[in-house]
Amino acid sequence: MHCVNRRIQRGKVNMTDDDLQWWLTLSTRLDWIFARTYADTAPHSYVVHPRTAGMTIDDYARAAHVIHTFGQPTKFYSMTSIYLTSPDGQLKWWTMDGDLNQTSLINQATTGRLYGVQNAPRTYSGIRTPYDEIATRYDDQNPIRNDEVAELGRLIAPFTSTYPTSVLDVGCGTGRVLDLGLTTPDRYAGVDPSQPMLNMLVRKYPNIAAIYPTTIEHAIADGLFTPGQFEVVTAYGSADQLDAATVSALTVIASRALILKGTRGTPVVIDRRGALTVGA
Repeated sequence: MHCVNRRIQRGKVNMTDDDLQWWLTLSTRLDWIFARTYADTAPHSYVVHPRTAGMTIDDYARAAHVIHTFGQPTKFYSMTSIYLTSPDGQLKWWTMDGDLNQTSLINQATTGRLYGVQNAPRTYSGIRTPYDEIATRYDDQNPIRNDEVAELGRLIAPFTSTYPTSVLDVGCGTGRVLDLGLTTPDRYAGVDPSQPMLNMLVRKYPNIAAIYPTTIEHAIADGLFTPGQFEVVTAYGSADQLDAATVSALTVIASRALILKGTRGTPVVIDRRGALTVGA
């Protein structure tokens, strides 16, 4: 295990503007290797461990976390990745490792070329949140528990049918409701103001149906949702941040049930008749 993993597990690595500036400065000093194989089809350069001087293996992981914190989703034909664009808009960087902590190669290209239809989810909200700095390691620090899967399954069972449930997930973060198997990405819409958290959601589920990078209060005020638009609305892990008026509005958007759960405590289900079910 690399020492960067140990630091992340101990919670000492929060991605801040200082980390972004570190990468923007370091990237100008590196000897980027031109990828000759892709010279005509997708010209780009790369740095790779241990070939590239001036970067430790920990630096690669740190850069990967920076890219996924401050970047945005973009398509390369059918593949969606998180790309960080330089402040002058001339360069972009991305990684391709499954585990950010194991990153050993970083790509760089100019922004002058795009590839295929550009319909990647938009994650930029312009809103800073307390979750931004920890987004890229949030899942590692908050693993899914078997009892959590079973509990949510029992609560949602009366409101499911033959087809996957259409879900609006309020405060969706990195997509825990999808991780718990409540529905499928093509039947899921997430609302959250944290760009980095949404980046990690898109990284896991690139074919997600819809993302709304805003607060639920703004979404409701803007009339983004209609009555009964989604079969189930969830505020799973974010319910303690909602006021009574917002909860009331969410019950209207849900045609079958609203599932509420705070950062602690037991989930509560409100069905369309207003009846309450409390998780065991």
